[in-house]
Amino acid sequence: PTAASRAGATMELALTRHDLLQVSTLSRGCMRLLPRPAKAGELQKIAVGDDTGSLQVFGLVTSAKRSGMEVERVFQTPSASKAAISRLELSGEAGSERIYYAAGTLVRGCNRKGKEVLKFATDVTEPIRSMCVEGETIHAAGEFVYNEFVACKESGFLMANDRINDMTLVAAAPQPAAVLACQDRCLRVVRGSKVLFQLQVDGPATAVARCSRAPSGAGASGDIDQQVLYGTENGLVGLAVYDGAGLKGGWVIDPVDEGRRGKSGGVLCVRAADLTKSGGCNILVGRDDGLVEVWSLEGEGDAPQLVFERNLHESVVAIDCGAVSNTAFDEVVVATYSGKILSFSSAPSSSTSSASAPGAAVGAGAHPAGAEAQQLEKLAAEIDALQAKAERERALHARKAEASNGAVGGSAAAVKLQDKWALASADACYTLSLELAVPLEGVLLQSDVPVTLLEADSNLAIVSRAPAGQGVLAAYRCQEVTNRLELRVRTSEGRYGQLQAFVWPRISPKACVAATYAIKPLSLHERLHEPPPTAERPVMSSLRISGTFTLGEIHSWVSACLPGVPARLQGERGEFAFRNLLVGTLLLCDYGPGDAAFASDSLTTLAIAKEALAKEATARKVQLKIALDANEETVPALLERVDPLLRHQHSLHHKVPISRAPRPRRPRGEAASISAAGRE
Repeated sequence: PTAASRAGATMELALTRHDLLQVSTLSRGCMRLLPRPAKAGELQKIAVGDDTGSLQVFGLVTSAKRSGMEVERVFQTPSASKAAISRLELSGEAGSERIYYAAGTLVRGCNRKGKEVLKFATDVTEPIRSMCVEGETIHAAGEFVYNEFVACKESGFLMANDRINDMTLVAAAPQPAAVLACQDRCLRVVRGSKVLFQLQVDGPATAVARCSRAPSGAGASGDIDQQVLYGTENGLVGLAVYDGAGLKGGWVIDPVDEGRRGKSGGVLCVRAADLTKSGGCNILVGRDDGLVEVWSLEGEGDAPQLVFERNLHESVVAIDCGAVSNTAFDEVVVATYSGKILSFSSAPSSSTSSASAPGAAVGAGAHPAGAEAQQLEKLAAEIDALQAKAERERALHARKAEASNGAVGGSAAAVKLQDKWALASADACYTLSLELAVPLEGVLLQSDVPVTLLEADSNLAIVSRAPAGQGVLAAYRCQEVTNRLELRVRTSEGRYGQLQAFVWPRISPKACVAATYAIKPLSLHERLHEPPPTAERPVMSSLRISGTFTLGEIHSWVSACLPGVPARLQGERGEFAFRNLLVGTLLLCDYGPGDAAFASDSLTTLAIAKEALAKEATARKVQLKIALDANEETVPALLERVDPLLRHQHSLHHKVPISRAPRPRRPRGEAASISAAGRE
């Protein structure tokens, strides 16, 4: 869809928010709704697996003490391991479904009453981050490794080229195939140990979900067309169609085209549902900046239209749809990083309670005012209990510190940092998002190379800068209570090093969490799917390097020099194309064992690459032969690209003093003497 198509759309859904429950911090994909019960009139239950390693299932029931409904826990498993639950999936028909959850390398399963039916130690090399279950088959993926198990025996293994962020299944003959969402901007269809198909998308794929539709026909192999929704790190939401013969791209929702440049975070979860029960398709999207979106897709040829949007100001790690408080109306159920479980109900507001206290839910209350008063009393009692618990914990910590002569550390072990350091293509800068499960008090940024700190629309913190020599030292102090802070940083190519962030929460005793991010030599280059055709390429200079290095060594050097390079190579040579986001110059890379060739229409880019690669080789005591073929025609072409940018900066330099000057006073009715340029 284009910006014009979105401009014509209106917000059509009026959804009411209701806070249901507060649990411990959650990982992605750790909240699901159980299927609709076979018995009419029963509500769906919600399954949640938190970072303490505990699985709990709860539902809403009519309160016997007050009007409305309240949360009732069906069962809760003990924290059997120290590992957090990293994934939760369902399998089976309604009434006999099973809940599977992964913690570390262990997969457990239980029925809807809490009885354990599976305990499987997978012995995989990485902690499980994504999982799908279909019958006796378990598909599990770690950071780079995908495994397939049939009846708890390994039947497939695959090492992905780059990080696996999410996974779903599509029906295929003779057995379902897995669709992997990978960091290297690819969706891969995998069966066993073989990659069947792959599709390039316009951003690192971070979320994927199946969106099956009624079969329109079967191919020769019996495969049925299926739709797969995906989301990316740079905020895109798209559709891919699997027809058994390949994976093809469909429509794409681009925040830049929608007039939301820099205002839409990365996609953490996506799901398809018929929220309005109109027979159409609603696309539910949860983003890392807290946005919850509902898009309406009426027909196959139509572009999605945004019909609902709400910002929760913290990462949305799971999203689902179902009837949890009213059998007549479906709700969007959302889980956040800090452990909030809440819903957005499509029921008319007149039939729901307007309270949103944790543990209170909607109902057909005959006395809404009395119900609100009771819910407020319950909320006040919960606050008093939490304050008393906090005082007890604070006193306990003080006694421990006194007994050990102050050797007890802060609560850093209990503070889990969720962060993202990503290149924002539209603005040619990096976005650094920092999030805790508790409110932030401040962030200290320290860089050993010069960087420019840009303003972010969602950032309301007060910035204090201090002299730091060649680097940057800045402190952000949060004015409002917030769990998440987003910063924007522009780097300078050729200046490479590290950026450190020190994050401290608003808790007592004080603690601090540190994280480090790499600033690469060619940090503002974005990888392209494929190089432009030869006829469309500009005049270029070339750089050739030869030596005794291996393919693994030269690949690691290129990865240290450029962003977006996959962790593993797919073939025997590396061939990549990059575009400079600020100037628009092109860089082509082609390397293998013992030789490497680079071509660019910017001599500056080649000079930076030469310096960075030579430094890496020297550190490993590898001798290189370097030959630079400079084409003089690239210089005027590059100057033509840079000239508009320089003119714009020059214009801003002259306008700043005018904007800071006091406005001239003039008598009433006298014409303004300031020029049009001055007014601008």
